[in-house]
Amino acid sequence: MIAAIKPVNEDERLAALSEYNILDTLPEKEYDDITRIAAEICDTPISLLTLIDTDRQWFKSKIGLEISETKRELAFCAHAILNPDEIFIVDNPSGDERFFDNPFVTGKPHIAFYAGVPLVNNSGIALGTLCVIDHKPKVLSAEQKITLAALARQIVSGFEIRKMNRQLEIQRKQLEKTNQDLSRFANVVAHDIKSPFSTLAMGLALLKDKYSSGMSKDGLNLLGLLEDTSHTAISMVNGILDHSVAVNSVAIAKEKFTFGSIAGELEKLITLPPGFSIEVINASLVLYTSKYILLQILLNLAGNAIKYNDKDNGLIFLSASENKHNYKFSVKDNGPGIAPSDQQRIFDLFCTLGASDRFNNKGTGIGLATVKRLLERMNGSIAVNSLPGLGSSFDFSISK
Repeated sequence: MIAAIKPVNEDERLAALSEYNILDTLPEKEYDDITRIAAEICDTPISLLTLIDTDRQWFKSKIGLEISETKRELAFCAHAILNPDEIFIVDNPSGDERFFDNPFVTGKPHIAFYAGVPLVNNSGIALGTLCVIDHKPKVLSAEQKITLAALARQIVSGFEIRKMNRQLEIQRKQLEKTNQDLSRFANVVAHDIKSPFSTLAMGLALLKDKYSSGMSKDGLNLLGLLEDTSHTAISMVNGILDHSVAVNSVAIAKEKFTFGSIAGELEKLITLPPGFSIEVINASLVLYTSKYILLQILLNLAGNAIKYNDKDNGLIFLSASENKHNYKFSVKDNGPGIAPSDQQRIFDLFCTLGASDRFNNKGTGIGLATVKRLLERMNGSIAVNSLPGLGSSFDFSISK
């Protein structure tokens, strides 16, 4: 018996085999089906999907054989991988100096015929074989050889998909960990920034309360400016924290509810100024989606429709509809509108248009960016339709 030499690219071959993470895994139906088809097509009692490891031959799938692995030095397949581009056939093992005294020839399973197609990956590396074995001499037809090679390619395609899925899962876990680290970092930094600004805001309020009567007009203006700046900074920090929590939370729990019920929850959470009203269109529509995420989106859009409305009698329309694939929503107002040149950039993080709201507060440019990110998580999208002076309509969709 002559054991097969190791391929010249053995180290590279073993490294490639390891990347598939398939050695010593449980049987899988997709591979068992292929080995069974190979045995049927070639009319052999034994068919194997073998992988050649450092010092063993391991069977990912086997038909007609009980053992799960053999020593590499005894493996016919160890010879087969030396010529990755050829089918390796041994039609008379007992008369071949490489195999005549092989224990699998002289004893069970009494190999009298072997044909193995190397499993060659996209880099041209042979990982193992798809082989068929018989107890009696045999000749494969050209069609049988072609079919055996096609089945081998299907196996390798399965390996490549497995490898890609594994890499994607690793990347997903790394991204999840990165998001968690960033969230923790944002919380620490935000706390370190928020604390001194909160202290500053309280100090300024105390200063204004006790000493404003003795201050000049310029001094009072400066004090007011410092107060506004500190409160803007606190609002921005809170916005960053809310943005981080909203877009990095993992679970998306769906539930069934009506559009009217979530509109009712919205009205309890916002304060309508005198003269403002909300009209709900298609309140009876039943939705099955994330109630939490939809409420966050509606709160932001309806809140903006109130804060930036320049009319004494503000009107806000909330509407919902559906088609086969999506739920569609609209938050429409009769406010000042948005210039066409600004309608795309308002969804960019930290983008503000410079105007103060009706309560004399400046925006942070975080809310609409958060809305966009939330909708991306729901396989949805958002667009604004607006004309200056005629109000705005924020139209968005959520995938079912």
